[in-house]
Amino acid sequence: MKVSLPRFQTKSHIEIRPARNDDWLSIERVLSRAERYYMGLEWWALHEWLGQPTFLLALDEQGRVLGLVLSIIGDGPIAWLRAISVASDRYLRPLLVASIESIKERGGTGVTFLGDDGWITSELRGTGFQKINQVVTLRWMGSYRAENGPSDLIVRAAEVSDIDAILTVDQAAFAPLWWYDRDVLRRALNLAHCFDVAYRDDDCVGYQLSTLRNKRGHIVRLATHPRWQKKGIAGRLLSTAIRTLEDAGAASVTVNTQQDNQVSLHLYYRYAFQRIGQPSSVWFRSLEHE
Repeated sequence: MKVSLPRFQTKSHIEIRPARNDDWLSIERVLSRAERYYMGLEWWALHEWLGQPTFLLALDEQGRVLGLVLSIIGDGPIAWLRAISVASDRYLRPLLVASIESIKERGGTGVTFLGDDGWITSELRGTGFQKINQVVTLRWMGSYRAENGPSDLIVRAAEVSDIDAILTVDQAAFAPLWWYDRDVLRRALNLAHCFDVAYRDDDCVGYQLSTLRNKRGHIVRLATHPRWQKKGIAGRLLSTAIRTLEDAGAASVTVNTQQDNQVSLHLYYRYAFQRIGQPSSVWFRSLEHE
């Protein structure tokens, strides 16, 4: 598609299209000298998204890459903006507009961004995004407590055969905005430091997955099915994760949660986690009824 930039910015045209495999060298060049840069990828490297229809590039009339936006939409209806880089601020708005259209074409009902980079958020406001929440970071302060949970609770390492059951727990425990999808869980099985599931009889009632990098442990996900909450299951999963990370040499353990998730915050405070740093804003634009 062709996008005309506002006249006060430039009289030229830029082309916006999906990134191809043969664009990678040009992308690396723009990343190395970009004026603006944001990367919020979790389990994949940027180059692994080449060829996807929601990985968009802005190019000038000579075919030079001026900027990029990668939005990711999985099994759920909500897309996330995961990578943004532009040679100049004036290229961001047309990339965002094109990204929104691409997500709508693929059935997405909303777009989310996590962060407070002013050069991004000013354009998000201009394209209809609103701040809807904040995510806080907490760090474990080293006071360990064990919790067993119900006597019939079994906690073990997750396997590929557990993914369907884990998805059921995930979608029951979280709003669609926060759902994981099957590809994320499969990737996490290979890359997470520990990935545990909790079962009572044949029912998957919860799970947790954590990472360990440079002696820094991070609890990426902790979920209990709503039917089984307040029975010690989350505490058992959390204490198992902390013990596993500490035994592996973690000097710190962190976790993120929404600032209005009082259930999660109560659990983490009970396990001697304390808030650190500044919260990150959650920005959302609904695409329904458009």
